[in-house]
Amino acid sequence: MADQLFVQLQGDTLKMLSLDMHLLSIGRTPDNGLSLPHASVSIRHAEIRKQDNRFAITDLGNGETFLAGRKLVPHQPQVLEEGALIQLGPYVLAYVVNNEVLQPPAEVRPLPAAQEWKIVPARPPITLYQPEKAEGQVSPYLDYLPGLFTESEFLSRYLMIFQSIWEPLQHRQDHLEMYFSASTAPGNMLSWFSSWLGLEVDPHWPETRKRLWLSEAMDLMRSRGTRYGLIRAIELGYGVTPQVTEDPQKPFQVLILLPAPTDDSGISRESTERLIAQHLPAHVQYELRFV
Repeated sequence: MADQLFVQLQGDTLKMLSLDMHLLSIGRTPDNGLSLPHASVSIRHAEIRKQDNRFAITDLGNGETFLAGRKLVPHQPQVLEEGALIQLGPYVLAYVVNNEVLQPPAEVRPLPAAQEWKIVPARPPITLYQPEKAEGQVSPYLDYLPGLFTESEFLSRYLMIFQSIWEPLQHRQDHLEMYFSASTAPGNMLSWFSSWLGLEVDPHWPETRKRLWLSEAMDLMRSRGTRYGLIRAIELGYGVTPQVTEDPQKPFQVLILLPAPTDDSGISRESTERLIAQHLPAHVQYELRFV
């Protein structure tokens, strides 16, 4: 029975993976052996490789892999011990060693005599070649290539061309949900989002007022055509609470009182009337007065 890897998220175990392979790739996309779909997990985040009947984890240059609370150095394998906890973004991977007890052999042979033992000195470690890094601005894409290519200054500058093209696209894809939120969307997209719902945004409004308008868009549509919906729309668009008066002698007619706009407010009578007409019932007439 092979060693096991338990994938946990917020204390819940999502899956159990049997480590019966020599190499397990971990990343955000489905083509990895272990797919962890989260924005904080890289496309190729880490890998677990079997070495001499033991498993070792290696960070693939992302630098956001933690083993027992310690941040791993990229491209430096670390041997996994029994009960080791690996953290990648919000996921926690628990490594469990197969504790199956081996049965003793049917025939027990005696140990050799002491004079038959031979002490062999350990071999010296192999000195690995560490190439020198290219000088100047270095592209992180070099970390995905063999170490020999990290010496090339031209290749580093050449990869910067592709990095300048793909990095903004990947960053936007990793944070795509922020573009559809009223509080974090780019300012030039607020009017476009409001047009999806049929709620016109005055181009002279400040950005904070546009974000507040868009955040309450669904509530405005639910109460559209009501007294509350009219008052709330004027509050968001004009900035003050209006006084709406109904005369029993004149049904289907309301009087709206607002303070006179200042020169620096960016509000005009035309924009206010257009806002009222959008949220007033079609059969109701109104009279707008500035006091």
